[in-house]
Amino acid sequence: MRYLIHESQLYEARARCEYLYDVFKLYFLPGKPEGSYTPFIPVGSEGEDVLFITGHANYVHSYLGAYLNSIPEKEIVITSCMGQSFTKYAGKKTIYVPDIHKKYCDIHDGHAYGFDFKISDAELDFYNADGDIKTRIEKAYTRL
Repeated sequence: MRYLIHESQLYEARARCEYLYDVFKLYFLPGKPEGSYTPFIPVGSEGEDVLFITGHANYVHSYLGAYLNSIPEKEIVITSCMGQSFTKYAGKKTIYVPDIHKKYCDIHDGHAYGFDFKISDAELDFYNADGDIKTRIEKAYTRL
C-alpha cells in the first residue's frame, strides 16, 4: 500500500499522515519521490494492495501515464476531479474514483471536520465508513 501526495500538496503531509493513521492505524513515512509525487508508505506493514493518489486530474494523469505499467498495486483509488477521465486505466488496474456523475470533486475546509488539510467528500466518506478497507473504498468511491 502506498499513498501518493503531489508536490503541490506536500505542505499537507503531516496532516494527511494523521488522517492515514486514523484510518489504517498505521504510521506512514515518505519514500523516494516518483516524478512530482511522494509516496507515503506504512511502517512495519505492507497494508492493503492499494495505491491511493490525490491531486488535480492533470497531475494524476501525468503520473499514471508515466508509471502505470510499473505500479505493483492491483487497485488504485484516485481522489481527483473528472473521475470519468480515468476510465482508460481501468483495463490495466482496478480503478476507484469519487462520484463519476459530477465533473468536480467537492473539497471542503478540513478544519470544520477536524483535519488540517482540504478534504474531499470521498475522503470524508472513506474516513467515516465502517468495515474493512475494501468495504470502505467501495462505500466512498465508485469503481470504473
